[in-house]
Amino acid sequence: SLQHRKSLPPPGRLPTTWEEYAGSAPGAPPQLGRPQVLKTNEKNFKALVGMCEDFPLTVEVLVDLLEVVAPFKHLDKLRRFCTARLPPGFPVCVEIPLLATISAKVTFQKFEFNNKISDKIFHIPASYREDATRFPDL
Repeated sequence: SLQHRKSLPPPGRLPTTWEEYAGSAPGAPPQLGRPQVLKTNEKNFKALVGMCEDFPLTVEVLVDLLEVVAPFKHLDKLRRFCTARLPPGFPVCVEIPLLATISAKVTFQKFEFNNKISDKIFHIPASYREDATRFPDL
């Protein structure tokens, strides 16, 4: 069975006049009702990082990649984490909590470094037209 708490009694009349209220400093009005009860709740979250010292990419490349692939507000935490002080090497696996129940995970599983890429794939076709509304945040 559900138990309900009794309602709090009314706070009573505080001796604040209109002149005191209207003349108070901006952002610091006098107390008008019941005193506030503030609570702080802290939780610790763990991050997981797997580093590789001989990986052919840099952390800066990873951060640039995240900005293109995942321009979401919550992934700013992941970007800040990657640019913070990490152990030597490249983070091949990063998992950090974004919210209490949501984690971001970036893992490089099958990476192949290929520097024999033809310049032809970087040619922009003459028929290409940029759509300014496609990525408004870039």
